[in-house]
Amino acid sequence: MEKQNNTGLGLIKTTIERVQNEKSLFNSALKKLVNSSEEELDGFLKMKLEKKDKSNILSLISVGQNLVLKALDGSRLIYKAKKTFKSHIDSDFVGWGLNKSGIATPETPIQVHEMTGDGTFINIFSSLSGNWNQKWLSQDQVIEFCETLPTWLRQDEYATMFLCKINENKPIFEDKPQDNLVVVCVCVFSDGLSVCVDRLEDDAVWRGEYRHRVVSPQLITLSA
Repeated sequence: MEKQNNTGLGLIKTTIERVQNEKSLFNSALKKLVNSSEEELDGFLKMKLEKKDKSNILSLISVGQNLVLKALDGSRLIYKAKKTFKSHIDSDFVGWGLNKSGIATPETPIQVHEMTGDGTFINIFSSLSGNWNQKWLSQDQVIEFCETLPTWLRQDEYATMFLCKINENKPIFEDKPQDNLVVVCVCVFSDGLSVCVDRLEDDAVWRGEYRHRVVSPQLITLSA
């Protein structure tokens, strides 16, 4: 008896044989896959799985809510905001250079997502719409959010994440966002808010089951 081919390409070839008399787009697409190498097929399948995983990391929970941060002059910095973050302020805000004056920001609509899948910081923030220059908030805006919209912070000592610039006066390079972006995490404790800062490229995996939250600017889509 002929040995059955159970590889990905073998299964696709078998399927094509079954539908070879059908002149359909599906049949045509399968034929294109058969002409691919094993390496190309593996890459295709991996890309599809990664795309699916990526889209399942975050779920928008502020839909229908009018969450807006007022225009700010950028003067407030997190390492000085002891009245806002009474529990703890990470010393790395100074050590990593986040102690420079910020920039003014206009009135900014924001959105809040909740984690529903596992991911690193890169996975989490990549899953937001827009480019890296459209995803960050100033330190002043983070402080404003914590003071004016505290009920939108994740409770029970779990994290609410914000993407911030290290130096707000310098640009973000889309191919190397980690050069000028960090992740600010705020947690609610019994004695007040705690805030820490992490590298965007940190490879620690955050678990979706804990429903950590992510706050970012809301992209405004203009209808035609």
